[in-house]
Amino acid sequence: MGRYRPVTSDDISAISSLHKAGHSVKDIAENTGVSVRSVSRWVQQISNSGDDDLPRKKLPPGRPRKTHPRTLNIIKRDVDKCPSISGRQLKENNHVLLGEVSVRTVRRRVHDDLGFKHFVARPKLLLKEAHKDNRLQFCRKYLPWDTENW
Repeated sequence: MGRYRPVTSDDISAISSLHKAGHSVKDIAENTGVSVRSVSRWVQQISNSGDDDLPRKKLPPGRPRKTHPRTLNIIKRDVDKCPSISGRQLKENNHVLLGEVSVRTVRRRVHDDLGFKHFVARPKLLLKEAHKDNRLQFCRKYLPWDTENW
């Protein structure tokens, strides 16, 4: 991704109307928040088209995604409920939505699109009865001590 936000259709219509009103490219860029270079490119396309229709934005290159933004919301809800859920479990729980999507794609959506990081919970050491007894003996041994003895 670039440093600037993408140009939306609202920006394009604002650029077109300001250009037809006679504003300069620099003024249009300041008013819309779009870079001067992008504004000049859109003004050139508007001038070359000749008709009153706005020029269409090109579709982004590449294959269309198999997951819909609504599907991402459902996955996010599942991960929020249970943070330790795996990609395979997500796919099994939402088989209708993710039936034709691979487990790797599900994991990629969770990590890249939703921003959840992979982590493994640290194992918690369990105290056995012997450990608890040893702690109690230690506490009882030093219970009568005051601060001077410590």
